[in-house]
Amino acid sequence: MTPEERKDLVRRTITAIINEGDVDACADMYASRCTFHYPNFPVEGVDGYRQFMRDMRQANPDLHCDIHDILVDGDLLAARWTMGGTAHGEFRGIPGTGKSWVMSGMQLLKWDDDRVVEEWGSFDLFGQLQQLGVVPELAEEQQR
Repeated sequence: MTPEERKDLVRRTITAIINEGDVDACADMYASRCTFHYPNFPVEGVDGYRQFMRDMRQANPDLHCDIHDILVDGDLLAARWTMGGTAHGEFRGIPGTGKSWVMSGMQLLKWDDDRVVEEWGSFDLFGQLQQLGVVPELAEEQQR
C-alpha cells in the first residue's frame, strides 16, 4: 500500500467511524490483532475500539473529527486532528453536562502492509474536562 493510499484510507475510515458512527468500518483499516495505546482509557483490541467509539458517540451524538495533517514514513503514519461534540451522556465516568467541547490530538499508526497493527493516541483530555465543567479552569483557581 502506498503512502497516499494509507492517507486516503485513514481519512475515509475515521470519517466513517467517528463522524458517521459506522464502527464496522474498523475492519477496513485495523488488523484483527491491533493493539491500542491510549493514555486515559484502556482499549482491548479492535472489538474494544468499536465499543469505545459506540460509547463515545452515544454520549456525544454530534461527535465530529477533522484531520488536519497526515505524515507517512515507512510503516508509520501520524495524524493531527481536532475532535468535538456535546456531552449529552456519561462516558467512562465523565458525566454528561450538556456542554460542548473541542480537543486536539494526534495518533501514530504502525502498519503491516494494508492494515494498522498498533496505534498510539495523545489528546487534550484535561482541556476537554475543563470545557465540560468537570475540572475547574486554572484562572478560576488562581483568583480564589
